[in-house]
Amino acid sequence: LRAEALLQGLAKEAARARLSGLLVGLELADARDFWLSRPVALIGAPALTSIYSDALSAQGVAPAVADGAAMTRAGLAAARALLRETA
Repeated sequence: LRAEALLQGLAKEAARARLSGLLVGLELADARDFWLSRPVALIGAPALTSIYSDALSAQGVAPAVADGAAMTRAGLAAARALLRETA
């Protein structure tokens, strides 16, 4: 990517996107035994989970996707409610 940027003018944004795609692809390929033929849930920032969701969808997997911040707030609210019940 660096050589292409220097020699052919590959834009920083394009290089970053390509590198991200390569890393996500390698990560999913390496972990394939963990997600192949199993339900997959993605929890995190929407910008990041959408990348993983697109990559998995290309492999025929339809992941459930949830916003990490919303899940964290819901978990903390549930914990607080439990603490109030037991106090």
